[in-house]
Amino acid sequence: PDMPSFGSVAQKLVVSTSERWEDVSKWYWRLCRPHLEATNEAMTNKVAEIVKGLDGEKEKVRAIFKFVSQEIRYMGLTLEDTSPGYAPHDVDVTFNNRYGVCRDKAGLLVAMLTMAGHKAYPVLIHVGAKLDPEVPQPFFNHAIVAAEVDGEFVLMDPTNENAKDYLPSYESDKSYLICRPEGD
Repeated sequence: PDMPSFGSVAQKLVVSTSERWEDVSKWYWRLCRPHLEATNEAMTNKVAEIVKGLDGEKEKVRAIFKFVSQEIRYMGLTLEDTSPGYAPHDVDVTFNNRYGVCRDKAGLLVAMLTMAGHKAYPVLIHVGAKLDPEVPQPFFNHAIVAAEVDGEFVLMDPTNENAKDYLPSYESDKSYLICRPEGD
């Protein structure tokens, strides 16, 4: 009854077309970038409204996170042709619609944090068994955000609508990849 999962003890062959995790990181950054840049004036005004009167970096990041996590509805899945797969919708579409799947909410949070002057990046995470660290592959099943706060990355999941923490406990100790222009 206490045996590890079959996938962690069975022999398997894992193959990848990527040589390094940095390549996967860069690939996803390049895939997301045009969608993250599709902002509008309403978003600019909303970011200014959210951070108005807040002094510290942590308070501003928390306020923007709270807006995206609680005011943008999470749609667990989407059956559509316009943006299937890994790429998020343009962030202005998610902002205007007030809903999206994980990659849409993550993209919107990255864009709004960036608009407020913070460094933020999309993150691919595998909620499940850990991925093989020696075989880079894009087999992730969720998208979250990494924001630089006081010189350190803070992981946050904007689909976590009711929690006080940035990252729910079930996403702790999982395989993740911060997707940045220089790779990670």
